[in-house]
Amino acid sequence: MNSHCRNSPWRTHVRLSFAILVCAVIVFLFASNIVTGGLDDDSRLLFHQIIQDNVTRSQHRTFSEEAPLRLISYNLWCDFLKPHVMWDVSERIEGLAEGIKDFDVALIQEAYILNTGVAVVSKCASLMVKAMEKRGFHYRTSIADFLAPYVGQSGGIVIFSRIQLMNATSTRYRHYSAAQVADFRGFVIGEFLHKSQHLYIINTHLDPHGVDARVSQAKEIAEAVQNFKTGSHVVLAGDFNIDNHHPTISDSSEEYKKLLETMRMAGLQSVFQVRMETSIEHGNFDAIFTSSNFEVVKKEIVKLRTKKNVLVSDHFGLAVELKLL
Repeated sequence: MNSHCRNSPWRTHVRLSFAILVCAVIVFLFASNIVTGGLDDDSRLLFHQIIQDNVTRSQHRTFSEEAPLRLISYNLWCDFLKPHVMWDVSERIEGLAEGIKDFDVALIQEAYILNTGVAVVSKCASLMVKAMEKRGFHYRTSIADFLAPYVGQSGGIVIFSRIQLMNATSTRYRHYSAAQVADFRGFVIGEFLHKSQHLYIINTHLDPHGVDARVSQAKEIAEAVQNFKTGSHVVLAGDFNIDNHHPTISDSSEEYKKLLETMRMAGLQSVFQVRMETSIEHGNFDAIFTSSNFEVVKKEIVKLRTKKNVLVSDHFGLAVELKLL
């Protein structure tokens, strides 16, 4: 019998012991992840909602009566499963934050947190939060509200604000496609008292895989809007994942027409009525809707770049200046 055969039982034992150790570590990490909710104490503080009680009065943003509200919606472009997207994400986030630093309110999509079951990966969200706080956005809705409890990806939506945030609510969609079962998508509502008037700002990112799911999700947002106090000022923005291949309103898809009708029934109208490309794929995924008690002072599509002249995202930003009537 050769030495290889004599060593086989020993090698088998080592391999088995190693496998047991690996399994034990995975089980321990999984159990710890569930017990701690996936985030350590520092991360919990980082992702917790920030409202006016956490901010000194000297940090409050003040406005003249004539100054319009400056708002931008931007999809960050974060995908943990695509390395080519993630390798420059730090640089892109810095470019995005720097480019939108003069806005009053920023609605960001795809600030994801991934719960693998054994660990939480929060790079996109944590970098975005730190970059925005560094630039004076002292109010923020909670990203962790959509954290998957066991395994899955968070909704990735957050509202950053320089103006006083009174309250925020996060709602997960009741309807979603089978492909999105592990993604905790929904919409977040920021409630403000701006120039003595009630203002609701809603940020969302609809299901990218299912038409029926998106139609239902739009209706869920409309239901929430219809429950607001009569006469409230409402802004809804985000990535709607609708009408990718029809950049003009004359060629609008039936799905987009349904979205317009759903929003109209809720008292909201599209700001960008002539549809323009909002992504590098020449599609129009993004939109902003407002209630009728706004005057649109200015609107534009923004294409921000990093210091290395790279686009900060595969989406472009939708920017508006609004006067409350």
